[in-house]
Amino acid sequence: MLDERIRQLRKENNYTQQGLAEEIDVTSQVVSNWERAYTFPDVDDLRKLTQTLHTTSDYLLGLSDSSVDEFSRIKQHMSKLDISLPLFLKYEELIKLDVMNIRQLENYFQFLLQQQER
Repeated sequence: MLDERIRQLRKENNYTQQGLAEEIDVTSQVVSNWERAYTFPDVDDLRKLTQTLHTTSDYLLGLSDSSVDEFSRIKQHMSKLDISLPLFLKYEELIKLDVMNIRQLENYFQFLLQQQER
């Protein structure tokens, strides 16, 4: 399963084996071996894979069926725009909010999306 998921996500993220290898600092032969289930990534390489492929270790290891790490994609998008994470995307701050405030954030976000569409 790990081999198939690495291959699938590599292709979805438009990486060649060589390109993925360069991103996570291994050789293309190592990536090839993972995709053929000859060898398996160590913990550090697994962490690099999840970051590069915007997924979770749970997905790669078959513990989850959700392949998308949405938070990672949001962080990457905002970084490309040279924008720091807003307060409501910082976990340490978000957990301080009560349900009513979280709903207000959600409503405001929906309002902003509707304004953008106009």
